[in-house]
Amino acid sequence: MSRLQEIFSNREISLLIWLGIFMIFVLTQKSMRNSLADVVKLLFGKYFLAIYLTLGIYLFGVFALLKSLGFWTSADIKDSIFWLFSVGFVLVFSLNKAKDSNYFKAIIIDTIKVIAILEFVINFYNFSLVTELILLPVLIFIVMLQAVAELDSKNAQVAKLLTNLMAIFGFALLIYSIYKMANGYSDFFKLGTLHSFILPILLTILFLPYLYCLSLYSIYESYFIRLDFMTVKKEKVKKVKRYIKQRANLNINRLNRIMERFDKRVFYDETNLKEYVKLISKKEKASG
Repeated sequence: MSRLQEIFSNREISLLIWLGIFMIFVLTQKSMRNSLADVVKLLFGKYFLAIYLTLGIYLFGVFALLKSLGFWTSADIKDSIFWLFSVGFVLVFSLNKAKDSNYFKAIIIDTIKVIAILEFVINFYNFSLVTELILLPVLIFIVMLQAVAELDSKNAQVAKLLTNLMAIFGFALLIYSIYKMANGYSDFFKLGTLHSFILPILLTILFLPYLYCLSLYSIYESYFIRLDFMTVKKEKVKKVKRYIKQRANLNINRLNRIMERFDKRVFYDETNLKEYVKLISKKEKASG
């Protein structure tokens, strides 16, 4: 165990243990095994395999770049894997929220704002393994209760109570972390700690071009499928797709404007499709 604790923090070991227990429980339940099999089939379908392949190639390039700059070594593999599963995949599977370029700006702001620094300080200091093993399921249970309570306005008081409880716990963690930092500032204020703080921020920022391209591709693909069902005039659909690609290109905001304003009736009259796509792609001027 001591060797394991040299590699992973108590919080990370606790997480891995509970994940292992959860997986064993799922595999012992027939109904849950069947559901898990369906999820696995979905996650390893053709669409997701393409994502994993392009994601792997992109991240290989990112790590190669950071390594050439002397900012990434084999010692960072563990932190990089945790970043991939705690941030990378979460962002990929949340891409349906990307309605415009502001979504990607918000990611940068969330990554570098003050709360990210506070979270890093809190996560830097761990409790004993036994304490972490007890705290993790308790916190998950409270978060789940809070999520369920927020679904019904009748439970507003309960949701507020649970939110306050989580806030108190977070504040207590912060006080504990500040206390530990004050008593061992030499451990915290060193080059390795700074590197551990900057690496996930850097990975997230360098990950944004991939996310942007993936989101753009997904929007194009889903919208072009919708266009195919708007009319039987296939030649006009081909022209519209070509005009949209030429006009929107890599501009996700312009593409979304076209999607929102496009009227399928233009397929059935003498509208100049190229000019129409250009017109509806323009940003509206602010009045006044």
